[in-house]
Amino acid sequence: MSVIRDDDIVFSHVNSNRSSAAVTGAFWSALSTLIPTVLTFAVFVVTSRILQPQDFGLVALSFSIVSFAASFGPTAFGEAIIQRTEIRRSHLDTIFALALVFSFLIYGILCLAASTIAAYVGHGEVTYLLYIMGLKVFFDFTAVVPNAVVNRKMSFHLVAVRTAIATVTSGCISLTLVLAGFGLWALAIAQIAATAASCAAAFWGAGWLPGFHLKRQSLNDLLHYGFFASGTRFLQTMSLDNLIIGVFLSPAALGVYNFAKRLFDMINNVIAGGLTSVTHVLLSSLRSEPKKVREAFLMATFGCSLVSYPVFIGLAAVADDAIPTIFGSHWVEAIWPVRFYCVIGLMSGIGYVQASLIKSQGEMDWWFYYQLARNVLTLLTIAVLYPFGVTTIVFAIMVEVLLFWPLTGWKVSKHIELGVGEYLLQFLRPSLACAGMVGAIFLLEESLVHWSSYSRLAAEIFVGGIVYCGLIFALCRAQLNVLIGSIKQARKRKTNSTVKVEPAAS
Repeated sequence: MSVIRDDDIVFSHVNSNRSSAAVTGAFWSALSTLIPTVLTFAVFVVTSRILQPQDFGLVALSFSIVSFAASFGPTAFGEAIIQRTEIRRSHLDTIFALALVFSFLIYGILCLAASTIAAYVGHGEVTYLLYIMGLKVFFDFTAVVPNAVVNRKMSFHLVAVRTAIATVTSGCISLTLVLAGFGLWALAIAQIAATAASCAAAFWGAGWLPGFHLKRQSLNDLLHYGFFASGTRFLQTMSLDNLIIGVFLSPAALGVYNFAKRLFDMINNVIAGGLTSVTHVLLSSLRSEPKKVREAFLMATFGCSLVSYPVFIGLAAVADDAIPTIFGSHWVEAIWPVRFYCVIGLMSGIGYVQASLIKSQGEMDWWFYYQLARNVLTLLTIAVLYPFGVTTIVFAIMVEVLLFWPLTGWKVSKHIELGVGEYLLQFLRPSLACAGMVGAIFLLEESLVHWSSYSRLAAEIFVGGIVYCGLIFALCRAQLNVLIGSIKQARKRKTNSTVKVEPAAS
C-alpha cells in the first residue's frame, strides 16, 4: 500500500477531457443553482406574504453585521487553492486551521458585542439574532477547504447535491417555523440550518478530512493570491450598504432595499452562479492556451447573455404587475428598486464571467483594486443619498455600475486579444431580441388592461417568452449551432473515454 507523504500532490487540476468536464459541470452547476433557487423563491414568496418589511429589515440588518464581521476572515483562500497548479496536503491543512481559528475569534467577538450593537441600532431583537446567525461564521469558514477541493476536482455533481441538501433543509425549517408563528426567528434559524447542512455535505463530497500537516511555507505559497482574493471577498460581503440603510433610515426601508436586492441575487445565482464556478476552474486550467481561453470565455459570455438579458429585462417590464401580485401589496415600494436592479443584472451576469477570466489569469490584485474603487463609490453614494430614500439610492448604484462596466470590458478585451467593439457585438443580437420582447409585453399590457393581474401577468410572460425565443433563433442561429455542437462534441468525448476505461471481459 502506497503512503501519501506530506509533500505529495494530492489534488491536481483536471488535465484531460476538460471541455467535457466543463459542459457536464455547467449542467450540474445550473442544476445546483436552479432547483435550490426555485425552492428558495417559493419560500421567499410565502414568507414575504406573511412577514412585513420591518421583519425582513431586522434579519437583514443582523445578517449584515454578521457578514461584515465574517468578511475579515480568510474565506477566499479557497480560491487560491483552486487557482494554484499544485496543491499539497499541507496547503489544505494549513488553510483549514487558519479558517478555524478565525471562526472562533469572530464568533466570540460577535457574542461579546451583541448587546452593545443592539443598543446602538435601537432594536433589542438584534442581540439574539446575532447569537443565532453568528454561528454561520463557523460553518462557512470550516467549509472553505472542502468546497475548494470539490470545485478543483470539477466534481460539480457533488456541489449540486450539497446545495440541494442545504436548500431543502433551510426551506423546510423556514416554512415550518414561519407558518407556526415564529416570525423573523424562522428566517434566522433557517439560515443557520442551511449553512450547517452545506458544510457537512461539503466534507462528504470532498472525501477529505483535516490533519496536522501545518507549514508556514504552505501559507506563504497561497498568501499573495489569497490576500487579494480575501480583500475582494471582503468588499463583496461586508454589507455596509445594508448597515447604513438599516441604521440611518429604518428596518422597514432596509426591508424594501433587501427585498429588491435579494430578488436580484436569486435570479443572478440561477443565471451566472453555476456558470461562474465552472468558468473559473476551466479558465484557470487553460491559462497556458490563450486561444482556448478566448473560445471558452466568448462561449460562456454568449450563454450567459442569452439567458440573463430576457430574464432581467422581462422582469423590469412586468414588475408593476408581478411584485404586488406575487408578493403582496405591501411590497409596492420595491417596484422601482427592482427595476433598477434588473438593469444592474444585465451588467452583473456578464461581469461574473469577466471576473472569472481576470482572476483565472492571475490578476486577482487588479480585480481587488477595481472592486475597492466600486465599493468605496457605492458607500459614498449611499451615505450622501440616504435621506432621499431607497429608490434614489438604487438608481444611483445602477448609474455607477453602467459607468464602471466599460473598464472591465477593456480589461477583458486585452486578455482575449479581441477589440472592444468586436467584444461588445456579442451582446447586440440578444439585446435586439429583448427589445422585441419588451415591445410585445407593452402592447399586451395595454390590450389586457381589464384582465385580472394574475391572468395579465401570465399572458405577458408567455407571449414575451415566445417572442424572445423566436427572435433568438432567427438572429443567433450560427452561435446556437456552435454552442450545441460544443455540447455534442463534449458528450461524445465523454462517451468515448468511458468506453476506453471499461475492463475487458474475462
